[in-house]
Amino acid sequence: MSTPIRTFKANMGIQWVKAGWEIFKTQPLTFMLMYIFMAVVSLLPLFAPVFHLIAALSGPFLSAGFYLAVINKQTNKAAKLADIFDPFAAKGRRLNLFRVGIYQMAGALLLTMVAGVLFSDVATAIESAGPNTSPEQLIQLVASNMNFLEVALFVIAQSTVMMAFAFVVPQVFFQGEKRIFHAMKCSLAAFYHNVGALTVFGLVIAALIVASIPLSMIPAIIIMPVAMIGFFVSFQAMFMPTIIDKNELEAHKSNGQSDAGRFDA
Repeated sequence: MSTPIRTFKANMGIQWVKAGWEIFKTQPLTFMLMYIFMAVVSLLPLFAPVFHLIAALSGPFLSAGFYLAVINKQTNKAAKLADIFDPFAAKGRRLNLFRVGIYQMAGALLLTMVAGVLFSDVATAIESAGPNTSPEQLIQLVASNMNFLEVALFVIAQSTVMMAFAFVVPQVFFQGEKRIFHAMKCSLAAFYHNVGALTVFGLVIAALIVASIPLSMIPAIIIMPVAMIGFFVSFQAMFMPTIIDKNELEAHKSNGQSDAGRFDA
């Protein structure tokens, strides 16, 4: 059974950013703390390899919890920092969120293998560099062993994987989709049918991030939560003609339903 995906014009990308800001400013501290917590979890692998598994498997749960807080605001309820942990207790959805984490790990492993093949010459050149090699020489060494085609192929592979997983978590958690590959296919289809709107959305967020560089990226603590909220609003516009609040989600888990309440994109 195919999943209907709504199509929008390019200027809708700006509206999604605005919608993200409107929701964010109702409880900015809560959304900033949620984002900071998610960022800290994603950085855990830097401290010990075992944290790679924890960060990868918890990512889908934390994202779903963030989106659940957004829905709480849309249904005139207060968003709480604890909302981000609710999906860990969501019976009937936890297993599929866990599976999403496994699939994402497989995608990351695949990209690592692709990079290893494409940039084997670069890795060999770096390994052959002596301890007295200056940063400028190292950069020249890397550039001389890298060609545009390899970089282009890797960017295409990475972009494809990112687009395939972009809308998987909300499909699994809010719509009860159990077929991960089907959800990935729908995610890619959403990007295909709304490439203009999503490109505008991405360019606006990228421009805001670049503008924050002179301020030591501090405004990113605001920009990134707004981007996450706006991105979820774009998912709702394309996939969900209705809003599901927390209580309705709990009720529908037991009877297989997934929608309640009208959503206007």
